[in-house]
Amino acid sequence: MNKLVVLWKTDHQIDIDEMVLPYLKGSKKNGWWDEVEVIIWGASQKAIAESLELQNQIKELMGLGIKISACKKCADDLCVADQLSRIGVDVLYTGVLLTNHLQSNTTVITL
Repeated sequence: MNKLVVLWKTDHQIDIDEMVLPYLKGSKKNGWWDEVEVIIWGASQKAIAESLELQNQIKELMGLGIKISACKKCADDLCVADQLSRIGVDVLYTGVLLTNHLQSNTTVITL
């Protein structure tokens, strides 16, 4: 099985609209990867919490079968844990999760 994990940290709207979201959707819809997972860290969490449009995009990604989690430490520091949880994002400590992916055969990219 080929698995992609995307560590999404950018809050730059052009990057989100032109790379992050299209690539995630295309990856799942076109079967480029058997499994796609997203870990939301840092600035991207704040961008999502403040944008109804991005929240709807996150729900769409989850509807496609993409697993989405967010770093609890970042979410707590940025005061967005509740907003992320409300849209269905798993808010948890992700340091070990990311490390496990990096030490496995999983493809990890940072955007």
